[in-house]
Amino acid sequence: MELTSAAHAELLTALDAMEAAARENAARSKEIQNRVRRLRTAVAKGRPVAEQLTATSGPLSVELISRNFEVLQDVGSTFRYALARALREEGLTIQAVADLFGVTRQRISALLKHQGP
Repeated sequence: MELTSAAHAELLTALDAMEAAARENAARSKEIQNRVRRLRTAVAKGRPVAEQLTATSGPLSVELISRNFEVLQDVGSTFRYALARALREEGLTIQAVADLFGVTRQRISALLKHQGP
């Protein structure tokens, strides 16, 4: 059974969002790695941590890490719904979708009801 055009379009949109989020998170993660190396070097040389943090422009590493989590949570929620809906429309049972996701049948049922039309 093929996906309906609406479910197909919704899943493609969710996949595009996931890809964009992963790309943005990768850029933030690279910046976090650079900052960690600089901070590690400074701390190893006995320099004050506060001095190093105030010398850094832009958001702190902890803020960048939080942003990565927020982005993944936001797009992940939409992706889980779109994927579950597409799988259901392909004929999988709620239990089969739950098994694929590693959650309970009740969780998939709630996901589909909560985010559904």
